[in-house]
Amino acid sequence: MLTVDQATLLEQDERLLHPMQNPAAHANPVIVESGHGVWLHTADDREIIDGLAGLWNVNIGYGNQELGEVAKEQMSKVAYCSNYAGMSNLPAIELANKLAGYAYPSLKTTFFASGGAEANESAFKTARYYWKRKGQPTKVRVIARQDAYHGITLAAMSATGMTKYWTMFEPRVPEFSHIPAPNPYRYTGDRRPGESVGQAAARALEDEILRLGPDTVAAFIAEPVQGAGGVIVPPADYFSLVRQVCDKYDVLLIADEVITGFGRTGDMFALTRYGIEPDILSFAKGVTSGYLPLGGIQISDEIRDTIWGADPA
Repeated sequence: MLTVDQATLLEQDERLLHPMQNPAAHANPVIVESGHGVWLHTADDREIIDGLAGLWNVNIGYGNQELGEVAKEQMSKVAYCSNYAGMSNLPAIELANKLAGYAYPSLKTTFFASGGAEANESAFKTARYYWKRKGQPTKVRVIARQDAYHGITLAAMSATGMTKYWTMFEPRVPEFSHIPAPNPYRYTGDRRPGESVGQAAARALEDEILRLGPDTVAAFIAEPVQGAGGVIVPPADYFSLVRQVCDKYDVLLIADEVITGFGRTGDMFALTRYGIEPDILSFAKGVTSGYLPLGGIQISDEIRDTIWGADPA
């Protein structure tokens, strides 16, 4: 039970800087005291349903006692161990092996990060590193989509296709560009007679690659379902066409499944529904159901072998 009253809590909350909100418009936040399943119990003694599941991440619900006990057990053994420079640890090894091929059969190698934005940053860096190791150092550009959301860090924000998230933080990281989202109801790009939205949106990717020059484009990043941009579900033919375009021009396909991964859409991972696999997968959120910060990327064997083939620094 809480030992301070609501007014005191609201006063104390003013010392906390909240992200993505107007302080005046949100002067009286909902203060959560506990949670169980889909329910949150507030400091002013209300029970509310969390229809958003945190930020699309509390996949198994609140108050899971098993996870609490396992976390306590591990923290009592060793709370931190890096994977840097010849170090490793049992939980990281076990989870990497459990995840091998779990999302997509061709993705069996995992790099861990602290969350979704960092996962996407890692994906961008991995794509650039891969092409440099392949002797194509000019392939550095990343194409993203309008109404996309990829995170709050600087490069992830630069890939984000919603201006409200970055206008006050410009200049953005260079070498990111955007094409129209495959919105089946409000497609804003060029569409030729007889062309489906999926075909038009995939052609927009090809046109952008040609405009920039295929020898400059490292990767295309896409959410299988664009979450913050409006829960945009693409046409059924879109991603198979995107895969063809990426293969045609040697562009890596990064699937940002930070939101859609681990069962959020009904499939365990959302690109499964479209019958394709990415070259790099970004994940976070549902991997721990928000109980601890964790994210990461998974990479294809081709990318892994290229990284492992590098000379010692």
